[in-house]
Amino acid sequence: MRLCIGTSDNLLKALIGAALVQFSSLSCTITPYPYIPEIPSHIHDEPVIREFPREPIPERRMQFGRYFVYYGDFHNHSNLSDGTGTPRQAYDYARYEGGFDFFSLADHDYLLTEDKWKLLKATADSCNEDSAFVALWGFEWSSWTYDHCAIIGSEEMCSSVDSATDTFTGLCAWLSGRTALAFFNHPGRLGSNVEFNRFSDQPVEQFVGMELYNKWDGFSRYYYNDGIYPDDNNKGFFDEALSRGWRIGAAGGGDNHYGTWGTMTDYRIGILAPACTRTDITGALSARRFFSTLDKNIALNFTAGTHDMGSMLRGKDFRFTISALDGNGEQFTEVLLYDGNHDIVAVWHPDTSVVSINYDITVPSNNYFYVKVTQTDGDEAISSPLWIIAEE
Repeated sequence: MRLCIGTSDNLLKALIGAALVQFSSLSCTITPYPYIPEIPSHIHDEPVIREFPREPIPERRMQFGRYFVYYGDFHNHSNLSDGTGTPRQAYDYARYEGGFDFFSLADHDYLLTEDKWKLLKATADSCNEDSAFVALWGFEWSSWTYDHCAIIGSEEMCSSVDSATDTFTGLCAWLSGRTALAFFNHPGRLGSNVEFNRFSDQPVEQFVGMELYNKWDGFSRYYYNDGIYPDDNNKGFFDEALSRGWRIGAAGGGDNHYGTWGTMTDYRIGILAPACTRTDITGALSARRFFSTLDKNIALNFTAGTHDMGSMLRGKDFRFTISALDGNGEQFTEVLLYDGNHDIVAVWHPDTSVVSINYDITVPSNNYFYVKVTQTDGDEAISSPLWIIAEE
């Protein structure tokens, strides 16, 4: 296996960390970095980190009504934990090389000190530019039993090695009442069968999304899976969480440790927001007005009348509208509408680069729906849901 992590010191830490794995009959203690993937050969040819700033990439902005479509990622690493490059290099590379509209680091909690946390927040503040680039900050709660979660925008941080927050239940208690945005990271990667406490905790509003891609692994691993629970119509982690009351949208995470933030893959989170500011981007996340895409310029929207993607609706008769565009004019070959039982409700084959579908439906309460679109080259995007809740 050939690794391309950056400096020799980081390589040494990675290799040593991978070796420091101690097993017992009841637990597994892992010292960083415990998960070292096989890196695709083309990654070795990525350019080295350069000095910035440079001229930004020219803007070509897609739009649905009053919302523009912005692209970026919230799960990334720097040399504050086990990644390559300084925080400043990360934010600048993501903006000027990766072409991201928004970006956050989420370095591992157990490697962050108070001084590193202050530096991370200060760097994000200095890189943030309203109407041009949204720089946020965060940490990755990194439990080797309950899996990892990206916590974005909190004033404080907690740690998976502190007794008060070393369980998923403890993390949920810490998040409650705080201003923060949380994501379920790479579901199923640990294979512990108690990941995220099997979604059995009372849902916490701060959890807004789940990764459906991570690193180079796309939907084939993190969406098309059988989740935790058997005999549930082949629901993956995403649908299992939704079915248990977690109001989460379709997200993803670059999980980039290699100094190639935004250029390693074409995978993106797409956010629908009226402007590229911290207030608008975080507001859209709280509203679940975003989608997950494996193509860097798919634009996807899913609405019901005047209700935006991510809305909670009352009633039974709705007109769903599915809209999709591609910045390169690639064609969409299939559109699927899923319900809360993970059944396919409707299928379309538009064979066009501009999709606009209206679908009238009568539905029972306590349900949800979302959309998946597929292009000619196999790239896909998945919307966040619309939720149908009981009448008051």
